[in-house]
Amino acid sequence: MAIMASASTGQAVPVAVAVAVAAVVVVSTWLWKTVARLVWRPYVVAAAFRKQGITGPAYRLYVGSDGEANAMRAAGRGETLDARCHDIVPRFIPTKTNVRRWELEKKVRGTLMAMIRERQADAKEGGARDLLGLMLEANDGGGATRLTMDEIVDECKTFFFAGHESTAHLLTWSIFLLGTKPQWQDRLRDEVLRECAGDSLPDADSLSKLKLMTMVIYETLRLYGAVSQMARMVTADTELAGVRIPKGTMTLIPVAILHREVEVWGEDAGEFNPLRFRDGVNKAAAHAGALLAFSLGQRSCIGQDFAMLEAKATLAMILRRFTFEVSPEYVHAPLDFITLQPQCGLPVVLKLLN
Repeated sequence: MAIMASASTGQAVPVAVAVAVAAVVVVSTWLWKTVARLVWRPYVVAAAFRKQGITGPAYRLYVGSDGEANAMRAAGRGETLDARCHDIVPRFIPTKTNVRRWELEKKVRGTLMAMIRERQADAKEGGARDLLGLMLEANDGGGATRLTMDEIVDECKTFFFAGHESTAHLLTWSIFLLGTKPQWQDRLRDEVLRECAGDSLPDADSLSKLKLMTMVIYETLRLYGAVSQMARMVTADTELAGVRIPKGTMTLIPVAILHREVEVWGEDAGEFNPLRFRDGVNKAAAHAGALLAFSLGQRSCIGQDFAMLEAKATLAMILRRFTFEVSPEYVHAPLDFITLQPQCGLPVVLKLLN
């Protein structure tokens, strides 16, 4: 019995050592990745830019430059603009605490994961042929293009913000601009009554003839686009306008600022002038691709045509039934909270057409 106990103990020791070594490797790997992300990488990137004469606030461990960013947002809190002013660039917003944001992200993710699991279960019986169903069906094939569950969740978030939120705010700002520019409202109404006569819903053919409305929508997207900036991660060392950008750098494309560049859009860059788009979106500025409301290239918005169609149909239905103006109670305070929206809402006075 003593010999058997000794043999059993001898087998258990190597197993315990192997488990301990594996735990040390896992913890060490996690610590190294954490230190590299929070300490080494930020200082390396900052040093690379500093050599090129590009400086900024000193990096602080874990919190980075959050203090400066929050101070700028606080400085813009409560600021209002004249309704004739479209200069939204200097405005910043108050943010939620990190803890609250994490709680909301967890709740959103949980809701979406429940929808995805339900759809995966339905797929065994045929499933729905909507965007989510088609994406999950394509993903079952595997291969190098297979999406991770995090990527599928991100796509679901995009469905909501791109398919509902952004279009809703596009219509809001279009109503604001037309409500403060009655001459343009009258021109659009004349076009709608000419091309979309009758009480039936506008169809694709009649909507395609609304040239002035297309110009107004593009100008609205330029001045009050849903996204004021876009983030892009640099995946390889590159050079942009003579500046060397190291791999791993998070860059921001300041869309709202670029849409107001005088050198690109002309001396009236800060004014509402839909006629700049009379020859098409690619000839509205000094170079094609200046309008970034739907992004460009491989990452351009897949639903931009549908969004334009949806916006034109809604505006056409409103214009042929009502005249409207912005209420005197309106406070012009654009708020960039995920998407650009009126901080105090948009009260509008509607009058039924005869």
